[in-house]
Order: sequence, then structure tokens, then C-alpha cells
Amino acid sequence: MNFKNIKSGLSLILIFSIILFSCNKQDISNLSDTINIRNNGADMPAHIYGNASDDIFIVVLHGGPGGNGLEYRFGKYAAELEKKYAVVYWDQRGQGMSQGRYTKEDLTISHLTDDLLKLILVLKNKYGDNIKLFLLGHSWGGMLGTSFMITGDNQKHVKGWIESDGAHDIPKLNIEAVKMFRTISQEQLSLGNSTEKWTEINNWAENIDTNNITTDQGGEINSYGFEVEQTLLDDGFLNEGQSPSLTKGLFSPINSITSSITGIYTNNYLNDEVENASLTNQLYKIEKPCLFLWGKYDFVVPAQLGEDAMNKISSVNKEIVYFEHSGHSPMDNEPDKFVSVIVKFIDENK
Repeated sequence: MNFKNIKSGLSLILIFSIILFSCNKQDISNLSDTINIRNNGADMPAHIYGNASDDIFIVVLHGGPGGNGLEYRFGKYAAELEKKYAVVYWDQRGQGMSQGRYTKEDLTISHLTDDLLKLILVLKNKYGDNIKLFLLGHSWGGMLGTSFMITGDNQKHVKGWIESDGAHDIPKLNIEAVKMFRTISQEQLSLGNSTEKWTEINNWAENIDTNNITTDQGGEINSYGFEVEQTLLDDGFLNEGQSPSLTKGLFSPINSITSSITGIYTNNYLNDEVENASLTNQLYKIEKPCLFLWGKYDFVVPAQLGEDAMNKISSVNKEIVYFEHSGHSPMDNEPDKFVSVIVKFIDENK
């Protein structure tokens, strides 16, 4: 229907009523919305849930490369955050249910960083320039979020940066992970816990030259990181995780098979760049308020990266919080604490 041809007073009243209703604060207290971002050949969905009454939006930067946004809409932490804020679950370029026609050369950290900027501009265009945005990057999302924060004048678009177990320096990550494998394996062996597994880990780690970690060894470090987290969970050092994603199932907007296949290709294409990506020396550019959240037993992305970030960013408003009973995903192992520190951070910096 062409609205320019509507003449009747009744229709005009109807349009005016729709506009008023859509602007009503009550209408955005329980958002369930999807927007699509098109940039440089990529079409990327962003699912928005939660309470936007206070104009506060948390943009979740998912892990991977190869994950998807809605994987992070699970369990208690997401439900609690959505009660207070609007949470944006975005599928990055070449991941999740994103689509498009572009070359391998368009799958770079730089392109994904620009995609994030475009997402933020679309959110502001739809919900208003006055919305207050916070980035929450986990794992690989820490690399992407850090890249965004150190690029140009991007920081002006956000109120704060939250990094949870973020991989913003892969060479540093690998070195610190090997050190951690060695230390914790000795600790666990002295306690008599899972001795066969920890002996295997210790022997493997002792034979790695931390001055020359290969790409294959980087993959082993990642795999062993998740393996030993399960071992620590079995031995009672970590809290049991929360429920799986609420978005899985017959009516989920995520096709797990498509997402998985797409993610594998994207991970392979980005692998060379990501394995050598080190942003530590550019962290000084970050001046916005920052919150770093780290699991004590995270072998995938060791807590030393959080320490480095705390020491090197220029922001005077910064904090690091450790989760004593968590591995790589503290939002899963300790959701109550995870939510409380984020709420405190946002309320102080909104």
C-alpha cells in the first residue's frame, strides 16, 4: 500500500496512533526484534531481546570464529540481563545465519570490525542516537571488540567495553596457556586428581618450546584447554554449567547444520590472520570504561591476558574480576556473579 495516496482522516489518525504506540516506552520493555545488517557483500542478522526502557543496549560479540550470536542466549545470565537491558545477539560475517556474496579477502578482522560499526549505526538509527551501548565480547569476540575499540574514533559510539575471557593476543595466549598447563598439572598431580590425564598434559606441555609455538600446537592448546576444563569440572573445581541455548529446537532461527558448516569455512579462512593477531601493544588507545571478566581456570584464554589489558589500557575507569570456580565461560559457571558485576559496571557508566 502506498501511504501517499491515503486521504481519509481515519487513516491519518490510524497512522498517528501507530507512531505513538511504537514510541511508547512500554512497547520496548520486552523487545523481541530482528534486524539485518548489509555491509560489503554480507547480510548479517541481529536478534534483539530484553528491556530497552532505559535505552541501554548490550551488543554481544560471540566466540569462534565460527560461532553465532544466539548461542549466547542461554541460561540464567542472559535471562537476567534481558530483564534490565536490551541484548543484541549478532551473527558476524561468515558465521551463524549470515549470508552474502564476497571473497575470502573480505573475511578479515578489519572487515568484521567495520561490520560491527555498521551494526551500531543501524541500532542508533532505529532506536535513537541517545541509546547507550556497551560491547560484551567473549573469547574470539574479545579480539573483535578490542579491534573495534582501537580503530579510528569508534569509541565515541559506546559507553563501555566488557571483555570476558577475550582472545585479543593469540601468540601471547598460547605462551601463557602452556605456562598454565605446566603449573596446574603439577598442582593437580600433587593433589592426586585425574593423574593419568594430568601426566599426559604435563608431558605434552613440557615439550613445547614457548619461543616457537607452531600453528598445529596452537590448535592443540585450544583443544587441550577444553579437555582439562572438563577434567576440572569432573573433579569439582568448577561449577556445573547452565542449561543449553534456549534458541535451539524446531523453531530456532539458527540452523545448527548450516551455522556449523559456515563456521568451519570462516574459521579456516581467518585462521592465518587470527593465529598471528596481537593487539596488546595497541591497548593504550582504549580510554572508555572497561570491565574484564575472567575464569580462574581458563586454559583457552588465560587470565594473564586480562591482567595485560588492565595494565595497558588508558582508561582510569577499569576493573578486572576473577571467577574462582569458572573456566572459559564464567557466564555459564557463575551466572549470578557474572550478571551482578556487569549490572554494577553499566549502572556506573550509563
